[in-house]
Parts: sequence; structure tokens; C-alpha cells
Amino acid sequence: MSYMDRKNILSEGFFDFLKRLPKELKGMSRTEKKLYKNDPKFKKSVDRFMDAYNDIQKRRAKRAK
Repeated sequence: MSYMDRKNILSEGFFDFLKRLPKELKGMSRTEKKLYKNDPKFKKSVDRFMDAYNDIQKRRAKRAK
């Protein structure tokens, strides 16, 4: 029986169920969700895209006032 310390538990992915997707990304396909969780380059590019999209939405709302 192996000893499960905090570092080992986290590295084994025991708490993966706690990793949640941001609200804006709930409409992603199953493959996209897997990529988002496992591929850092994909996650970074999606996050940058969503930041830019949110910025555009804020600017449009500000301009419409």
C-alpha cells in the first residue's frame, strides 16, 4: 500500500473533478473540453480569445450608451 501525501494525490489527478471550465466555455464540444484541460497551448489560446471577445463586448456596450 503506497502512502498518498498531498503532492502525490494532486499529481495523480485525484481532484480532477474539481477542475471546472469557465462559464463562457460551457458550449465547447467534448473534444475541445479535453484539449482545454490537457493541452496548455490550446488553453492559453482559448483564454486569450475569450479575453479579447469579452473586451470587444465591453467596448460595444460602452459605445452603445
